[in-house]
Amino acid sequence: MFSVIITNMNKKYIDKFYNSTAKKSEYEIFNITLPINLLYKDMFNETEHFLKANYDLLHSHIDVLASLYFNGNSLSPTELYDAMLFSSGGMTKILNKLEERNFIKREPSISDKRSILICLTKEGEKVVKDAISKIAKAKEEMFDVLNEKEKEDLRNILSKVIYSQL
Repeated sequence: MFSVIITNMNKKYIDKFYNSTAKKSEYEIFNITLPINLLYKDMFNETEHFLKANYDLLHSHIDVLASLYFNGNSLSPTELYDAMLFSSGGMTKILNKLEERNFIKREPSISDKRSILICLTKEGEKVVKDAISKIAKAKEEMFDVLNEKEKEDLRNILSKVIYSQL
């Protein structure tokens, strides 16, 4: 995998940004948000390219498959909407594509005959497990610059910020 956004940046401009924002307290927060934003964009673009090239999938597709995989292999559409950041119309389009590829199937709910469950198929499970293991490896390499204590601290800090937003 590759890092397009960060790799193409010139260090002198990053240094200038940090120096400028550090001098003005009202802009100091950007010393935290810019790196997060750059890392997000870099990881997103890297993963999107990898998924398209290797699986002919988009982030949204693997996000659905991973949500199913990590949540017991089946969810109601409402539960899936809650786990994802898509509109129901957007979700329907994604589910149709995944169903065409035999990565998911729609089954009637045993407990509520009026609703259906979105279920991960064996083929979908195989694809998501393969993709996320390769993506995880690439992400681990990105953070190899940190020692274990720094990684733990970063996980704790980011968790604290994320949970404060719920």
